[in-house]
Order: sequence, then structure tokens, then C-alpha cells
Amino acid sequence: MLEASANMITFQVSHQSDVFIGNHRIREAGLLAGASDMDRDLVATIISELGSNIVKYAQRGSISVTRSQEHDAVDIHICAQDQGPGIANVELAMTDHFSTGRTLGLGLPGVRRMSDTFSIQSTAQTGTRVSAIKRIQGPRTTSYKGNPTTTPSPRLHSPVIETTSQWDIGMRTRPMRGEVVCGDMTMAVQMDNGILLVIADATGHGKQANELIQSLSPFVMEHATNDVKALLTDMHNFLKGSIGAAAGVLFVDTRLHTLSYAGVGNTGASRRAGATWRPVSKDGVLGQRLPTLFEQKTQLEQGDLLLMWSDGLSELAGGMFASRNAYKSAAQLTHELLQELGKPHDDASCVVLRWLP
Repeated sequence: MLEASANMITFQVSHQSDVFIGNHRIREAGLLAGASDMDRDLVATIISELGSNIVKYAQRGSISVTRSQEHDAVDIHICAQDQGPGIANVELAMTDHFSTGRTLGLGLPGVRRMSDTFSIQSTAQTGTRVSAIKRIQGPRTTSYKGNPTTTPSPRLHSPVIETTSQWDIGMRTRPMRGEVVCGDMTMAVQMDNGILLVIADATGHGKQANELIQSLSPFVMEHATNDVKALLTDMHNFLKGSIGAAAGVLFVDTRLHTLSYAGVGNTGASRRAGATWRPVSKDGVLGQRLPTLFEQKTQLEQGDLLLMWSDGLSELAGGMFASRNAYKSAAQLTHELLQELGKPHDDASCVVLRWLP
């Protein structure tokens, strides 16, 4: 059964096909008007994950999707509710890779990462209610309300720049000359114990490369983990049968002050301020040929500046530029790197992260 109004759709869920039909009706009704392709994919993925949980654990329930607007901000509010057995330990269920259903356990943590606001209530008497809000227009805000813990919801920051009292992060992509869309991707995901940085370069350029990147972004967001080799393996399996991509994955453990990196193909990373560190990416193409992955680790010190790049940026020239201009903000550095040194005949992207002293 489906109930609809101008700004809300509610549908019952008892089978996976109900989720597919619900997502289709939401698009048809125009609730996602004005959303980017990436945000459309993220909303659809959130609904799919919550619907799958209902079918798997409660057999039946409902999902409502509401569009709300205040000033220049447009939010999509997704509420999934069931009267199932409830979640015995909500805090444990929000841990990556925990599952009681013989799955990878990525559903709820993935939904939390994809949402700008996330909350969950669950008891054995009343079942489970999950609320997720995705902002599709206007400034991003993030909050997390849940029991029994309160944790900031990790967000997708690309192309938004996030600067805190501890970290300065800049990310930028730029299509090759003559193209209007880019086949490169940059992403930073705040996780419970650190920051995950991902850079990817789809094979080729133009519309086909951009479509691959648009599909890869929500997948990476959902499967974000501090295991850099596991994430690259997941990305490879997801991209099988496609044109493929190169990618570099770097995890910054903010508790242990360590860096972990693994990469495949024509992406790279290095430390440009602080002790020399230049991990290597293995030759290969995600989706086509996965090499034996090599995880490289090092310690992190205050004042360190890290640079990640695709091959649209010269490693030598870009690295030297970043070292000479390490005093500039991460946002300014990424802008100038691509403006000054980005290759005109290729898509280009870079990520800069500084641990502020």
C-alpha cells in the first residue's frame, strides 16, 4: 500500500520489491527535484538499506519519505519503522561489520555515514524506528541522536571543505579541457576513530567516466572502513564489468596518530611537510585487474601535510608546489594545484590534509 501527498510518500515494506517500487515512486513524484545525481543515489541507497533491514529482521514495516524546505535548505527526511523484535544492543549494531543476520553488517553504519542527521530508537516492546535526513540543497548540518551513545554522524565532504581546530582538509576535482563533467572523485569520511580519504580516477573521461564515479561515491560511503585493503577489494568487486578505475585509500587514525595507505593504478600519496613518506600504488585497474594489495603505514605528527593526487596532476611538480606552499590553507592549496599544474588533456583531482599544530 502506498500513500502519497505533494511532499510525502509512505509505503509498506514486506518484500525487497516493495523497496524498489517505493524508490521509483519517490523519483516520479519529484521529491528529489533539485538534488544532484550523487544525492539522489545516496537517498535511494539509504531507503534500500533501511527497507532491507525491515524485510530481514522484522518481516514487515513502513517507510515514509518527506521533502521539507526552510529558506534555502531542502531536506529529505526518511523514516523507517517496524514492530519487530527490536535491537538488543544499539551501540553494537552501529559498529561497522557487526551483524546478527549473516551479512556484512554495513547497513546501519552505512546509513549513518550517508545521512546529515541520523537517529535510532529500538526496544523489544515497540520495535525499531530509524530516522535519517539527507540535505539536498543548502548548507550541510550534521547531528546524531541515538541510544545509548551520542556520536557525530560521518558525512561525505566532497566537494565541501571541512576545517576544525585539529584538521584542515581540502579536496578538488576538475574535468579535462572541453568536458563539463569529471571522471575523478575525492572523498573524506569522518569515522569514529579517524578520517578516511579516498581519491579515484575512472578510466577515460567524459560522461561514461562520470557515471561510474557517480555510482562509486555512495558505494564507498556505505562501505567506508579503516581497513584500506578491504575497501579497495570491495571497490574492485563493485566495479567488475565496468570501464574500471584507479584509486588510493588513506586512513588517518586520530587516536593512534598513524597513517595507512593502499592504492591501485595511477593515483598516489605523499607527506609534503614533516618526515618523508611516499607510499606506492600497485599496478592494476579496479574492476578489471586487482593486484596483491600492499598496505603501508607510518606515524603522524602535528604539522604534517599530506597530499593525494590522480595522474591529471604531475606528481613531481605537484609535490614540490605543495611543499613550497605548505603554509597555505588546504582549500587554497588544492585550488592552486589544479589551476596551476592540472594537465589540460586529463581529468585531475587532489586532496590535502594537514594536522594543525
